[in-house]
Amino acid sequence: MENFGWETQNDGKILIDVKNVLVLGNQKGAFHNHFRYTIDGSGGMTIGHTIIPNGDMPSWLPRIGTAWILNKTLENVQWYGRGPEENYPDRKSGYKTGIYKSTVNEMYVPYLIPQDYGLRTDNRWVKMTDASGTGLEFKGNSLFNFNAQPYSNENLTKALYTYQLHPFDGITFNFDYATSGLGCTARSVFTQYQVLPQRYDFIMSIKPVKE
Repeated sequence: MENFGWETQNDGKILIDVKNVLVLGNQKGAFHNHFRYTIDGSGGMTIGHTIIPNGDMPSWLPRIGTAWILNKTLENVQWYGRGPEENYPDRKSGYKTGIYKSTVNEMYVPYLIPQDYGLRTDNRWVKMTDASGTGLEFKGNSLFNFNAQPYSNENLTKALYTYQLHPFDGITFNFDYATSGLGCTARSVFTQYQVLPQRYDFIMSIKPVKE
């Protein structure tokens, strides 16, 4: 189910309003999404996103945010957050906040069993650019987490062995408002590092950049 509307403001900006419902696989719960896009003449875009869970939910979620498919030429990554290696909410205190550079391929972590990898936490901004320095800059109204991978989220979830990973014609860019920790203890992920199924409100902005 989706509701769509748009209007042009007096200053020339375009407002787009989208509401949809994403139903869980068990058909017993769903997420209500409300997106409010503001697009200006420079190509910049601001997205206000509200997520409200409804019905039967798991006790906690791996992540909350948006998943983007970017052009595969945007392989250069620069971010202002924790680094340089991958870090997660429950494994980040040893990673200093700064400005770092890498590439999508260099951020790959060869886990024995394929899984989500390469998260960077507590970011102010991240830029995804091509060889000429042209690309996109992402920001949020508060700190956010991200990772960038040459595989689809579905491929990483279903693959049991590394040979089952197949790069696709794009880059998966996960922009997380909140991400659960790794855990790996007898008690799994501690409660303070779990993403709970509750209402989330976030504002993100995207603009074209030329380095």
